[in-house]
Amino acid sequence: MKKFFIILCLIGLFFDKVQAQEEIITMPRLSLGIEVGANILFGDTDNHERIRSYHNYGSLFGFLPEIENNFNFFYLGIKPEYVLHKRFTIAAGVRFSLSTFTLGSDRKYFLWKVHEEGTNTDYVEIQKISQKKYYIGIPLEVKFFPDVKDYMSKCYFIFGAVLNFLVASDNDVSFRNTAMNKYASDVSGQIGNPNFHAQLFGGIGLKIGRANRPVGNIELRLPIYMLTNDKSNSLMKENKALGFGLQLTLQIPVFPKHQLVYKVN
Repeated sequence: MKKFFIILCLIGLFFDKVQAQEEIITMPRLSLGIEVGANILFGDTDNHERIRSYHNYGSLFGFLPEIENNFNFFYLGIKPEYVLHKRFTIAAGVRFSLSTFTLGSDRKYFLWKVHEEGTNTDYVEIQKISQKKYYIGIPLEVKFFPDVKDYMSKCYFIFGAVLNFLVASDNDVSFRNTAMNKYASDVSGQIGNPNFHAQLFGGIGLKIGRANRPVGNIELRLPIYMLTNDKSNSLMKENKALGFGLQLTLQIPVFPKHQLVYKVN
């Protein structure tokens, strides 16, 4: 009989412990995210048909060029996020992006063909070309939370894509001789601009904050892979561009009639 009571006591202690660990979490299905971030993408420089005597910067590990020939993206956006399941969320929104790119040479200048007629060809000597592009983008993202408990901070994985549509661009051409500045508009018009590109990415994030309150997110996007259907006039072979990024997001909960309620042991 004594052993029987001891077993009952142990069973009771076990269930008390399990019940003590139970947690009922109620969280809004929808939240509004305000995001800001930066991406850096590296890729091969395109051999534009008008460039002559061009020599690229050295490469890193055979495929990553040095820092001069890279795309930099800076963006700001608004992105609603919906909770599908206690482990999964989906998000989509709108984003304004600025991308910058500089084409240079490890020599003093490179030659750009501005005009050709018969056997006569005119070249200008360019030190560098700097581009700025402005995009309106649509980010699409999925998050996966390995742990569903409502900790003050917890990690998650993220997968997604961004569809970017060009709305404006600006080219700044630096010539070796200021007398060649009159050809700036000709060179700028000959460069061309792809009207669309997409980015695919994965990454890991850290959520800071509890359910039903504003929370912050820090995300490392790695890797980022760029896609585009128009590569003929780009100074960078964007279909081969790889990179990484960092994003900060403030999520503000929206309280609809239906919320997600689940129990965690």
